[in-house]
Amino acid sequence: MNLTELMSAEEIHRFGIQVVLSDLQKNGYNIVSVNAEIDMNPQIVAKKEGQVAFVAVRTACYPGKGKLEESVHFQMIEHADKVEAIPYFASVGIANANGKTEAEMGTPVKGAGFYVSYEGLLVIARSDRVKIWDKQGIRKMSKEDIKA
Repeated sequence: MNLTELMSAEEIHRFGIQVVLSDLQKNGYNIVSVNAEIDMNPQIVAKKEGQVAFVAVRTACYPGKGKLEESVHFQMIEHADKVEAIPYFASVGIANANGKTEAEMGTPVKGAGFYVSYEGLLVIARSDRVKIWDKQGIRKMSKEDIKA
């Protein structure tokens, strides 16, 4: 396999952003802006029914899926709080559809077909903001609710 055929980390990341953009548009979001820089968060700012959404996207090759760094998790919450946006994380995994072995499936080749693993947006939250809905109604989560 020629190295010039391999996708760069930036191309893999942009591929994941395109997957998420397509899903957002299909689900009625208006795209406000897109920033393909992996170090700039959020990558996508979108709006639906007046609510702003900030989306951090991470993409990885088979057998992995994109993972959000802990520091970005909290940065996204803080940034979203300033403008009353909802912070989301989108994890994307791609596999080379032409691969016959595990190693080949995990090799991102330019122009190849890809299998995509994407399960939608996940809300980024903090445990101190989680609320429980039970027989007592809606209430803040307490230490007693957390089980080891």
